[in-house]
Amino acid sequence: MRKILVVALLLVLSTVMNGDRLIRIPAQTDSDFSEVRDMGYEIASGSRAEGWVDVMVSQRFVDETMQIFPDAKLLPLEWSELLPRTDNSEMGYYYGPNDNAVFWTNLAETNDMVDTPTSYGTSFQGRDLQFIRITNAPAGAPAILFTALTHGREPGSNSVVIDWAQWLTTEYGSDTVATFILDNAQIYIIPIVNPDGYAENSPGGGNQRKNMNFTAGGDGVDINRNYSYMWGYDDSGSSPYPSSQTYRGTAPLSEPETLAETIWIDSIEPLGGFHYHTYGGYLLYPWGYNNTPTPHQSTFESWGNQMTELNGYECGRAGDILYDVNGDAVDWSYGESTHEPMLFFTPEVDESNFWSSQNDTTAIVNFCADCRYMNKLLCMNLLSMVGIEEAGSAEVNGSSFELALGSNPVSAVLSYTVTGAVPTAMSVLDVAGRVVATPAGESWAIPADLQNGVYFLRAENGSRSVSQRFTILR
Repeated sequence: MRKILVVALLLVLSTVMNGDRLIRIPAQTDSDFSEVRDMGYEIASGSRAEGWVDVMVSQRFVDETMQIFPDAKLLPLEWSELLPRTDNSEMGYYYGPNDNAVFWTNLAETNDMVDTPTSYGTSFQGRDLQFIRITNAPAGAPAILFTALTHGREPGSNSVVIDWAQWLTTEYGSDTVATFILDNAQIYIIPIVNPDGYAENSPGGGNQRKNMNFTAGGDGVDINRNYSYMWGYDDSGSSPYPSSQTYRGTAPLSEPETLAETIWIDSIEPLGGFHYHTYGGYLLYPWGYNNTPTPHQSTFESWGNQMTELNGYECGRAGDILYDVNGDAVDWSYGESTHEPMLFFTPEVDESNFWSSQNDTTAIVNFCADCRYMNKLLCMNLLSMVGIEEAGSAEVNGSSFELALGSNPVSAVLSYTVTGAVPTAMSVLDVAGRVVATPAGESWAIPADLQNGVYFLRAENGSRSVSQRFTILR
């Protein structure tokens, strides 16, 4: 990479409050990424695998940046900010603040499984911080959490959780995965973690990432650097300077948004979930602050690889894929919650850029489908982790009668073994208890007309039976 140090440019770039244009710079190695960051640029996203890093640059310094990096590409203006609307929509094909209020209120009014949006606190500017619960499970069922719009300029994350809520409530009773999840879990959604920053981004109005607390002299606090676990660990994973887009605030949980959220999350004790962001097509897990494995590294890695098998997202720790991050929500969720560690990931939605789908509903449909698949698998894995599945063994004439699956989920062939007794019958049931297939042998080719979903494989011997839950995902 060409290395040019322009002192005057660096000084100005380091104090830019909001960039105007996105520039894509070729970058493939750790040193390439570090060089761009050390020159004072605000890194928006990047991919070592694909060889690029996007930086946000004030309009008046676009030409200078293109001279420093002659192979760089100036990205379309509508990728950088929400453009003025001519169609009377609030935020184009994204759901704006008012659109969100209407959507969630209507969903609750038309579906008994959806609670009315409920406040868990207020933002810096006094807006309600709200969550929605969706469930048909009994009281005390485990919680799973999905959040969006921690950064105000990432509306694609909000599109994803809206799509998830629509799918769950629409498909309940017909799709076995949706039915199983809502019958066994409480799904919580925070659609807008940062309502002040999002409201600031009205069409043509700005590109606000942080909240709206300007009291330190900058343009707000980066909420995703203000959580208390390893807050301020170093000045690389967050910044002490108010002008920086990763400014961490004056103290851990100094912002009303993070303080209220952490108190509320501890009150519902979720098993885990997704803190959604955009953009890039990544699935990140802890530790972010120093890029080292957690005690649950094998779980994060195996689940992550499984969830990204179809959508092609890069999966790993933030330091492996982008850069180290301290004081973020995922590290806090895993490392400093008041109950057992919560297994949270950060999906960076595979959108072209922050606002790139404002006029492209097809792109939104596609990236929502990619994320919906990950949502399903995460819920199924979390529920399996706490033992929400049918028993796999029983006693037959004093001997153990056991059923074991070869792999799960499956797409084409289900392998299984039965030990301790010879089964007199094998059957596959859906979550409603209906027999939908009768496999034979210990390697069963799944019929093409058997839909994706959650099923139970049952082995019977006289009055005794054992079963195991499995998921078909193609």
